[in-house]
Amino acid sequence: MGKYYIWFVIVVAGIAGAIRVLLPRRFAELQLARLQNKPLARERLKALLFLFVGVIFGTIYFLPWGRQAWVVIGVIFSFLSAGEAFFQAQFRSMDALIFQSRLLGILYLGLCAGSCVMLTRQ
Repeated sequence: MGKYYIWFVIVVAGIAGAIRVLLPRRFAELQLARLQNKPLARERLKALLFLFVGVIFGTIYFLPWGRQAWVVIGVIFSFLSAGEAFFQAQFRSMDALIFQSRLLGILYLGLCAGSCVMLTRQ
């Protein structure tokens, strides 16, 4: 199961990172249009949901059978998604969204690369 989750993270984080790095302004425009129709409380709730999933993965890590690479990758991926949802809800200006798009693109591509390394070591 762990290998499949790592492959999932490689594909999803790779696509998300590439889009954010290659087209940061266009992605920020799409995010701004999406955020204008949604209330702030809903976006914060989504951030809390991702944070909760990260805490669950973190709890799994400390179980006897939980010390595996896919659990660590799940924690990082969940916290990164929670941070993205939270900061996009907080800072809705175009400049802030462009900066977030570039930063998160680099972080997602780093997660993708790290997941590839972890996959080859298993």
